[in-house]
Amino acid sequence: HTGTMSFGKMEGDASDKNIGFMLQDDVADGPYYRQEWEGMKQTTPIISGGMNALRLPAFFENLGHSNVILTAGGGAFGHKDGPKQGAISCGQGEEAWKLWKAGTYGDVSLSDGVVEYAKTHEEIKGAFLTFQKDADQIYPGWKEKLG
Repeated sequence: HTGTMSFGKMEGDASDKNIGFMLQDDVADGPYYRQEWEGMKQTTPIISGGMNALRLPAFFENLGHSNVILTAGGGAFGHKDGPKQGAISCGQGEEAWKLWKAGTYGDVSLSDGVVEYAKTHEEIKGAFLTFQKDADQIYPGWKEKLG
């Protein structure tokens, strides 16, 4: 369990991404010095603790990839339209990040790219309506932009 680098409710901050790399790479910068894992098998980082579709894009951008196991109980089951739509919205959070990263939305901020994506994807749009405190913090002006 790697934590959420301050993107969820678990401890840590955005610079804690080295923990994730230590689980994946044979050589990684540890908290104090470079560590060689001598061929130890890789593992996949597990994230949870307050994560939802709105928090995922910035988390993935900070980490640099989306190869994680997500256990977002509240992020799925807390969705206003139910757990299925909540789970779909989490997948859409990843897809929105990937499309933004690929330049699909032009030269816009990540938050504007995710809002643009949400205009045509009901589940993540529902996440904006469900997790309004996160939406207000991460996506300033989302209500006006999303319509």
